[in-house]
This record gives sequence, structure tokens and C-alpha cells, in this order.
Amino acid sequence: MIESRPIDIDGRFVGVAVNSSLSWHFVAVDPVLDDLHGTHFTSAEEVARVARLVLARATTRRPH
Repeated sequence: MIESRPIDIDGRFVGVAVNSSLSWHFVAVDPVLDDLHGTHFTSAEEVARVARLVLARATTRRPH
């Protein structure tokens, strides 16, 4: 059975973690996280952790 979990970072919906029995993969809906789209992880929590790190890095690198 396929299982999915929404990934929400501080109220911002960024994608979905989908479990295909062997691993979790990330389906990005936020363009900031496009590079993570399709990446496989060991858990939905790991998807959220990495997404949070990438999002934080992207928001601190915005040009002023």
C-alpha cells in the first residue's frame, strides 16, 4: 500500500513524502525545493528535515 504525508515547513506546504514500501520519496510542489523532487529518503521525518534545511538556506541567500 502506498502511504503519503504532506510536508509543511512553518505553515508553508512544500510537498508530499510518498512511501513506496522500500523508501520515501519527495514530490515537491514549492519551486524552491525542485532540486529535491524525486529524491529518496529513509523516512518522512527525514524528508521534512532536509526540506527544512534547503528552504532555510534558500531564504537566507535571497539577494537584497
